[in-house]
Amino acid sequence: MFDPTAFENMKVVLEGAVYDRDFIGDILVINRDDIVNLSTMSRSYKIEMELKNPIAPISISGAIELHASLHNLSSELLDAAIDDTHSGCTVNIFISFPKKLDEVNAEQLLNDLEKIWGDQRIISVTTSETVSKKKQTITSSIYKISFGRLVREEQMDDLEDMVEYLIQSIQAVKIP
Repeated sequence: MFDPTAFENMKVVLEGAVYDRDFIGDILVINRDDIVNLSTMSRSYKIEMELKNPIAPISISGAIELHASLHNLSSELLDAAIDDTHSGCTVNIFISFPKKLDEVNAEQLLNDLEKIWGDQRIISVTTSETVSKKKQTITSSIYKISFGRLVREEQMDDLEDMVEYLIQSIQAVKIP
C-alpha cells in the first residue's frame, strides 16, 4: 500500500463534493478528465458540470481543475523534511457558454464573480469564434478563475466551498 499524495487526496474530496451535488439534483456532471502526462510527469483532474434546471436559454457549464506538476510531487515526496512550499495543486475554475456577452453584461458578470470568489482572484476571459462546416460562426466565452498560488492539502475542505461557489457563478451568468 502506498501513501496517497496531496493530489489524490484533494481529487477524492473534490469528486465527492461534486457527485454529492449531482446526487441531490442541483447539477449534472457532464464530463470528467483524469490525466497522467507521462512526458511531464504531471497529473490533471477536471470535472465539468451544468445546472440540472438551467436558468438560461443556452448551455452554461462550469468546471474545476486540479493540476500537480512533477515539481509539486517531488516537493511533497522528497523535500518535505527540508521545504514543502511547492507541495499542493493549482486549482482553476472555468465557466463556459456559447456566446459573447455585451459590455454591460460582461462587466456585471465580472463584478458578480469577484463578489463570489473574492477580489484577490485572477479572473480572465477568453472569447473565440470558429466557423462550422455549414459556414456559421460559433462564438464561445470562457471565464477562468485562478488563485495565483498553490492550494495545499490543509486547505482541502475549501474544495467543497469551491463547488458551491462554482454553482453560484454559473447562476450569475445573465444571458440577454
